[in-house]
Amino acid sequence: MNNYTTLVDVLIKDECAGNPRHEQILLLGSTPEYLIKHVGFPELDLAIKGSVISKAYFDHGISTSLLKRMHDIVSAPKCVFRPADTRFQDSVVVLTFEVKGAHPIIIPIRQNQHVGRGKCFNLISSVYGKEGPDPEKKWTDSGLLLWSP
Repeated sequence: MNNYTTLVDVLIKDECAGNPRHEQILLLGSTPEYLIKHVGFPELDLAIKGSVISKAYFDHGISTSLLKRMHDIVSAPKCVFRPADTRFQDSVVVLTFEVKGAHPIIIPIRQNQHVGRGKCFNLISSVYGKEGPDPEKKWTDSGLLLWSP
């Protein structure tokens, strides 16, 4: 088990014990190459905050096994979209092959985010099952598709 997967377990255990570690930054590794070459992300480490792990697990029902495979999942996406909300132009929405029930899991990622004392990361900002109509078709038809393998 690597440091990231161990920290996922520790964060969830601590939150269950009433000691949340929302400020914790977990490093997943390098930003996947497709985000750098095809989407224009900077070559920074990919990271996620403890608060996002907590919300994904407790509020969105994302399993620990999926959270532990986060880097692999982000590294092999179904496709990547620009966000519909123009306030988040520093972000992309990664549509994964993973599902929660019948809903595809999406992972928004923000580029070049300052965290703590000035260190910058490409930061996963959420993980959840996207309910409603097929987002891939809707977002593609809306011209939001940025990259597809």
